[in-house]
Amino acid sequence: MKVCDLILALEEFQGKLLEHGTLWGDSLDSIIPDYPVRDERKLEEQTRWLSRKVGALRPFIERFDDEWLMVHPATGVRWDALTSSVGLADVAQIKGPSIRTTTQKLDQILGRLHTLDPNDNIPEDRKKPIGSGLDPEHLMLAYIDHLHPFIARGCAQLFRDGHYPQAVEEAAKAVFQYIRDATGLTIDGTPLAQTAFSVSKPILAFNDLADQTKKDEQVGFMEMLSGFAKGVRNPLAHTHGKTEETQKAFEYLTLASLFCRRIDDATPRISKP
Repeated sequence: MKVCDLILALEEFQGKLLEHGTLWGDSLDSIIPDYPVRDERKLEEQTRWLSRKVGALRPFIERFDDEWLMVHPATGVRWDALTSSVGLADVAQIKGPSIRTTTQKLDQILGRLHTLDPNDNIPEDRKKPIGSGLDPEHLMLAYIDHLHPFIARGCAQLFRDGHYPQAVEEAAKAVFQYIRDATGLTIDGTPLAQTAFSVSKPILAFNDLADQTKKDEQVGFMEMLSGFAKGVRNPLAHTHGKTEETQKAFEYLTLASLFCRRIDDATPRISKP
């Protein structure tokens, strides 16, 4: 169920429950207000509708609040507030507090739901996470402007316009320009990556390179950049009319964005040439 649909369903249920509570309260005997003494037929109609709604909505309600047990302070009697609020089997001392508790809890749940994306999906199974209800294309377009600014500036509009190979090529070129801007080097591709992130004489480093694990991080990043130049940027730059799938193109852009964010993490190690 989508968030927006659950909000509507809970608001309808809460409204009907409040109507039921009013009629139920007015139907109690003024001398011994335990059970309704009038409007029984209408109350039964209401409770049938409410009970069915509880059956349908309870798995979703309990995703946000699964504490419905109430205890009478004097007798120690325990009951389920959600069930008692919609039924007619309990005395007023149980049903009245149940209605109040349920309506208050529904307000809190609705408050939480209004903080979510209306199109998010809420699975009935509580073990499954709430996920976006947007299709992948809408998700990608929504995220494109949140890429690293140096990448988004050059390729976001190309991607939105459907020019996927050009967007990927611009993103790949931007990564190596970002390294040049950070290092002052004028070379390109693999030589640029190997010089900037050299283990022996690094211009940029992610750590103090004091042990093998730290050196491996430096070498691994250098090799990923070299592979990015050889496997992504160079083929795009030398292949006319190459096509690209939307999702694959987007994932290339996110990889380019990650490279730039990791470059931001690096610190100067030696003087620039």
